Amino acid sequence: MRYQLHSGTAKVSESFVSYVEDRMERLLTDFSFVIATDIYLQELGDKSPTRQVRLRFQVPGETLVAEEKADNFQEAFDKALLAARRQLTRYKETIRS
Repeated sequence: MRYQLHSGTAKVSESFVSYVEDRMERLLTDFSFVIATDIYLQELGDKSPTRQVRLRFQVPGETLVAEEKADNFQEAFDKALLAARRQLTRYKETIRS
């Protein structure tokens, strides 16, 4: 496993954890150069949107960060994962050339 889930005081269900594991395994299969990934979940209180997900990817020579907010963790995670996938694709293209 090359990623860690940091939920702090946020309460997450077991089904969300398995969803994250599945999606991260697929992502890390596509981008094998990723050294480590940290997933931070944070509840923002009464603000709207109320959930924030931050993905931090350690790649050779750089750290890529994707952060998104939404009304629930799954939606925020999906948005952050999409942004991270774009960043990782760009990084992969730059190391190829």
